[in-house]
Amino acid sequence: MENNAMPFADLMNAVIDQLKNKKYMDSTLIIYRRIYNRIQKFLTERGTDVYTHDLGKAFIDSLNVCKSTLSSYICAVRRLDDFIDGKQYRCHHDNQRLEVPPEFSDILSEYLHECEQNGNKPTTVLSKERACVVFLKQVVINGCFDLSKLDAIIITYALLAFSNKDNYARVRQFLQYLFEKGITKVDFSGIVPHYKRKIPLPTVYTPEEIYRTETAIDTGTVIGKRNLAIIRLASRMGLRAGDITALKLSEIDFRRGYISITQEKTNVPLSLQMPCEVSEALTVHLENDIYSLEDGYVFHSMTAPYGRITTSIIRHVLNECLHSADINIAGRKHGTHALRSSLASSMVNDGASYEVVRRILGHTDPDVIKRYAKADIENLRLCAIDPPPASGRFLEYLSCKEVISHV
Repeated sequence: MENNAMPFADLMNAVIDQLKNKKYMDSTLIIYRRIYNRIQKFLTERGTDVYTHDLGKAFIDSLNVCKSTLSSYICAVRRLDDFIDGKQYRCHHDNQRLEVPPEFSDILSEYLHECEQNGNKPTTVLSKERACVVFLKQVVINGCFDLSKLDAIIITYALLAFSNKDNYARVRQFLQYLFEKGITKVDFSGIVPHYKRKIPLPTVYTPEEIYRTETAIDTGTVIGKRNLAIIRLASRMGLRAGDITALKLSEIDFRRGYISITQEKTNVPLSLQMPCEVSEALTVHLENDIYSLEDGYVFHSMTAPYGRITTSIIRHVLNECLHSADINIAGRKHGTHALRSSLASSMVNDGASYEVVRRILGHTDPDVIKRYAKADIENLRLCAIDPPPASGRFLEYLSCKEVISHV
């Protein structure tokens, strides 16, 4: 439903009410009202009380303010535009959605639908969609508007657009689909290079570094209490960021001391006993989180619209805490995954078996223990074999008695 002909006073009040429902603070609403009063004055000077997209753009163009203030005005105008267009409320930062060339829209939709039917998760389908859109846009740029006329040269040029070679596999699957459906007469998937991503050693923080990170948090504030609980869930129990954001009160059994969830990544149930430090941190946090009883989620953003916390907020929280603790993160990952790896390393060093570690961290792939083995440096040292003593010409070479010429 569009609201193109609303008097501006009504439009302003409707948008303000929308922000109130999203639990924006009074101080923020005052800023919005101040901006909208300026827009109303701008409209009056032009002899109208009806807001339009063009008048909103003209208002922005007339401003002479600093960059940060301009961003606030642009956001306020965008909320007006969204409301008169009948769009749902959206946060400040939206991911730009790539538009598929119209010639290939139907084919891509059918492919993605088949991926969903085959059990691909929404995140997987989204990654395939993004890769295919980039690929198809490059196909058009190279002069092909009919996929039945694809050839190896066009495909090769299109692949050059990818800096992330992980997309090669997604394009390969799409090309296989085109051949199976008879859209192309040749299976071009074989010309897409196979790229095996090198799996780096997991980042590990020592128990001392994690302790310093936790003690650097100001637990005298509501945000500090929340952040400590988040970090302890990751460092003591190895929960992924996605599972922390989705954690609900109903999944925590304080009496028995267990957290029971269905993992977001694998959709596999996981039940873990809470260490005392986690239980205490959660209890303190929930005593100060006024929104948990409203929607059932444990963690929320501390700025409007006060919805449940996001994974990006968790990454920011951990980054800030490591920085406050003066932990060197140069060349090291600093998300919750690094805390999971640190927990795995600590358990292995304490004598836990790889299988126990795998089960606690909720991995479904038994081969994942190979990664823990790579990080188990201390036990790997016990397997090292001393090299035999040097002798003969090699000994002479090491002693600088003879210079060996290399051809």
